[in-house]
Amino acid sequence: MGLIFKDQLKGERLILKRTIPTLEMAKTMFIVIDANRQHLKPWMPWVDLTLTVEDTMKYLFEKEVDTLKGEKVEYGIFINDEYIGNISVFDINQKNQSAEMGYWLSADHVRKGYMTEAVQILEKEAFTHLNLNRIQICCDEQNQASAGVAKKCGYKYEGNLREYRFSEYFGEFRNKIFFSKLRSEYK
Repeated sequence: MGLIFKDQLKGERLILKRTIPTLEMAKTMFIVIDANRQHLKPWMPWVDLTLTVEDTMKYLFEKEVDTLKGEKVEYGIFINDEYIGNISVFDINQKNQSAEMGYWLSADHVRKGYMTEAVQILEKEAFTHLNLNRIQICCDEQNQASAGVAKKCGYKYEGNLREYRFSEYFGEFRNKIFFSKLRSEYK
């Protein structure tokens, strides 16, 4: 049986709303993704596969299958009523009490502490309600913004997978770095 995920999580400035597959959610997400293609493209290969609202809707339905199995939960990041990005916990392994966290933010909202707050909101839920013991965050070695959020949130650097994947954007193999936080390190 899968985990039960909350539909909303609240922080000081942000509300995380579960990305339930509706046409409204698909349109909202697509508009922000489409406006941020150049900003996201170096780090998010899925941007090239997200060309229409229908592509976004298809993704939401596919993601919901994993959500119903308790393997993934994804939230839209909202400030007031404005959608500014996404954050998720995925590859949830209940036996090992572990998962990975991933995120992205629109270009207009970077460097304002929003992603740090979103990570803190979701990690609290993951460690307390979802009973996780370990969360990892992975990113391209050159994605300084993503790595900076992990470090700012107290995730410990674990290592580097050399030439982990080929990037069409950069036209070369890229290194992937890993950070993690344990429940015992969560405050």
